[in-house]
Amino acid sequence: MDADTQKTSIPVVGFAVLSRFDLAQRLLNSLDYPIEHLVIVNNSGTKSWSPSKPDCVENLWHIEVPYGLGANGAWNLIIKSTPYADYWVLPNDDSWFEPGALAKIASERRLDAFNFVRVSPAWSCVIPTATAVSKAGLWDEIFYPIYFDDDDYERRLKHFKVPFHTIDAVVHHDNSSTLNSGYQDRNAATFQRNQQVHYAKTISNDNTVWGWRLDRRRENRWD
Repeated sequence: MDADTQKTSIPVVGFAVLSRFDLAQRLLNSLDYPIEHLVIVNNSGTKSWSPSKPDCVENLWHIEVPYGLGANGAWNLIIKSTPYADYWVLPNDDSWFEPGALAKIASERRLDAFNFVRVSPAWSCVIPTATAVSKAGLWDEIFYPIYFDDDDYERRLKHFKVPFHTIDAVVHHDNSSTLNSGYQDRNAATFQRNQQVHYAKTISNDNTVWGWRLDRRRENRWD
């Protein structure tokens, strides 16, 4: 265990919310460990939710944008807006922490690795570190707003020899809550387009970040 595990708080917990504010509130209610910065990116395009700062959180940052950044765009913004953190705990908004899970994350995370927890699917809550981001970069926002971004990131992490570490912390997750909120049609089109991009990057062994593009953002819109 590295020396800085003596720190008393998690530097950053951050997540994006699209439509299910009730589930996001459940996530907030599950926070039970000191957190320096809680960063919420509101991708809904509305101002209908004003989260309250949990008692265990030192600073709450609620970022509202007119149009959604996508899941990966929000995760990237969370990391870019807190650039001095050693690591970031990034759950999906439809997941929540088992009591004591955050304490385990704080004590068992490895700063030389990309960290996972006990959750299904595995990418429903991840803990990237400064080391991992420095080597492999951020999520590729060409995969707007979701799908195959995690596959691409995992492939790049392996290419840059970033180790993976699983923390014995339990996080729960509601599968398909976003789709069940009325995005089935847009989901089908997005999945196919992003699958094609992922295939193109994989067969060419392209480990670069293609990045955000205006035409892609408009074509894959969910708003």
